[in-house]
Amino acid sequence: MRWIACICIMAALGSCKEELYFIPGTGTLPDCNDPPATDLNDNPQWYDNGTVTITSTGCEATVPGDEHQSCALDWVFTQTGNDVTIVVDEEYRLEGRLCGDQLSLRGGWWLPVRDEDGFCYEDDSAEEVGIMSDGNVLTVAENPMDGRLQMVGTLSVQGRCSADYDVTFDHK
Repeated sequence: MRWIACICIMAALGSCKEELYFIPGTGTLPDCNDPPATDLNDNPQWYDNGTVTITSTGCEATVPGDEHQSCALDWVFTQTGNDVTIVVDEEYRLEGRLCGDQLSLRGGWWLPVRDEDGFCYEDDSAEEVGIMSDGNVLTVAENPMDGRLQMVGTLSVQGRCSADYDVTFDHK
């Protein structure tokens, strides 16, 4: 359906630039007076890695308690003061606010996990999810092992089923 709209736009405007998707969840951004602990513009390119634990029914071939390894995606962070705009895999837009070392997130993205054969990025092992208010904060801190900046936390996400995403972001 998007390609039909794109063809119509191309005919009218002569180009086809798709907009970024914004998937609302219940996560919100706090008011903030604390200065950000870091400037994410210094290292804007990140990737995610972690474990997705299913917490409800509704997703095909899973039950609560099932754990799946996530498949890394590219995340690009652009910071202006405390406000952060995030683009995931050049397709999804999230909003963030960095208060001290706490990065609150609002929005969602396509979350792929490894399937039973260990493959990534298959439609049947991925879900568009929104970030929920009961788990929408990452902590930005240095990794004690190598001193590199990381973002860590457990994100509560909701698609056809709900899940907790115990995630670590490392920059490229």
